[in-house]
Amino acid sequence: METYNVTCSTDSKYTQHCMAMLCSLFDTNRNNHFHIHLLHHLLPEEHMNLIKGLCERYGEEITFYDINEEKLGNVIINHEHLSISTYYRLLLPSLLKEDIHRILYLDCDVLVCRDISGLFRLDMDDYGVAAVCDYSPYLDFQRRIVGIGLEDKMFCAGVMLINMDYWRKNDCQAGMLDFICRTGENLLMEDQDVLNHEFRRHWLQLPYKYGKSTMSVAVLNDRQRDFDIQEYVEKPVIYHFASVKPWLDIKIPESKYYWKYVRLSGFPNPVEEKATAERKRYVKILKARYYINFYIRPFIPNLIEIILIDIADILLLFYHLLFCRSKFKMYHVRRWLRKYNY
Repeated sequence: METYNVTCSTDSKYTQHCMAMLCSLFDTNRNNHFHIHLLHHLLPEEHMNLIKGLCERYGEEITFYDINEEKLGNVIINHEHLSISTYYRLLLPSLLKEDIHRILYLDCDVLVCRDISGLFRLDMDDYGVAAVCDYSPYLDFQRRIVGIGLEDKMFCAGVMLINMDYWRKNDCQAGMLDFICRTGENLLMEDQDVLNHEFRRHWLQLPYKYGKSTMSVAVLNDRQRDFDIQEYVEKPVIYHFASVKPWLDIKIPESKYYWKYVRLSGFPNPVEEKATAERKRYVKILKARYYINFYIRPFIPNLIEIILIDIADILLLFYHLLFCRSKFKMYHVRRWLRKYNY
């Protein structure tokens, strides 16, 4: 049986989520064999034993790599839910043996729900990574930092099939570390900006089913076929909880999958994290939009839908003016004015 190499990064705060992700991979790919390459720094021995026990239970291999963080230089973390561990994967060429040609990187906030072996058979000779298209860039400043054009897209770094041969041949590790040294304090999305800069003309776009977003019905992209949309909706391969984490004390439709694999993984005493009041309001809006799009929108004529959307936008504008913090008020006002060409 062929062995598929998979890598992920974690720290002690994310062990619970890492085990849920790995358990989902093993449980939905019982006909595949994996070698997990886990990147960490001073992960407690009890946590390593928990992860090792999970791998042994499914008959999978695992190798732990304790990262020397000094090699990364002075990296900047802008998002409070991230840590320096998100940068560890940039060091893969100096960590892995040269007989590893392809490796799949998975964030700890993803769940695998179908066979992923087909990814490893992609033709990637001219590409450094294969990944799902992201919603970024969010600002022209970010576009200029990454070095992409007006029509170019960025990829999401949460799920990446990595062509290690390309990384070694083009000395990508040195290129990315040099980029961090030169522009580190200007990075908006940490290592995702670094990776997009390095592979801005050498990444292969994966179907959106390899990164289904939380509470999303379908991704609209004119390059998709009907079957792409159908597979995204009905047969996603990977769930990616980038916007709303399933371990928060906010119930979302996909939370049940996360807690299923946490329990199945054997992680002791799993913790449900408390979300801020502002975060809860945001999720309530997302949930309302999701249920309307999924259950009501298909039955509403287009003209009525346009009128309802305009009314909802006006109500949201007033909500933001009354309840949002002052620094966000003008942002939402300008956004509304731009939409209606004022």
